[in-house]
Amino acid sequence: MTDADIAALADRIAMARQKKTVIDFLPGALAEGTEADAYKVQFAVHERLTAAGADRIAGWKVAATLPAQYQPIGLSGPAFAGIYQSGIKLSGATFPKGSLRKYGIECEVVARIAREVPAQGARYDAESIKPFIGGLFCGMEVVENRFADVAKADGKCRIADEFLQAACIVGPEIANWQSLDLAAVHGRSLHDGKELAAGPGANVMGNPLSSLAWLANQLIARGKTLRAGDTVLTGSTHPPQFLSGPGEAVSEFVGIGETRVTFG
Repeated sequence: MTDADIAALADRIAMARQKKTVIDFLPGALAEGTEADAYKVQFAVHERLTAAGADRIAGWKVAATLPAQYQPIGLSGPAFAGIYQSGIKLSGATFPKGSLRKYGIECEVVARIAREVPAQGARYDAESIKPFIGGLFCGMEVVENRFADVAKADGKCRIADEFLQAACIVGPEIANWQSLDLAAVHGRSLHDGKELAAGPGANVMGNPLSSLAWLANQLIARGKTLRAGDTVLTGSTHPPQFLSGPGEAVSEFVGIGETRVTFG
């Protein structure tokens, strides 16, 4: 894709996001593009949606952390996308009726970055990323299907449109996380008290800290970095669960804490 192609597509996505219209043009627009092109489009959308201080990128999300999630949509590995400041909310938040299209939830560990993660000779891993973490929190991602037909949206399309990201809900801080086996924590999500899905922290690239390190490496490779104050959704313990209607949704790390929101 040429720079002009990327700019034109970013304009269309940003306009659709601002007007809350269905995105039905992406599959064809990215048919000849690469994953690298898709990220260029995503970053260009960031520029448009944060222009003149309208919003800002306040962190990142990691998505499709298992081969069974990224291979069917044609990706070479997991993916990442931006989180806007306007989408970061505390547990207990309410989403009014009509504020989201088809919405769903994921149970995730949220990381807060304490200081900038610099480029270095060696790649970061689950151990070397720890000194940059200011805290870990029980969290939930709210996802939104903005596509006319999500089945036609491959991984490149999803990267371009933030991989369905709508909101990052931050719940209670995880005490003494350094001593926990984060691969073994049990995450689950419920809607009006009914469990929808569950899974271990190991579903997040083996460990949420491994996911965070992977993100740091990916950003550095693209000329970006994790910065002090960034909020990161490290990846879900289970596939996204789209809800049938309004009600209370809960994502819980059993024995640790829970995060809840209400959909009107």
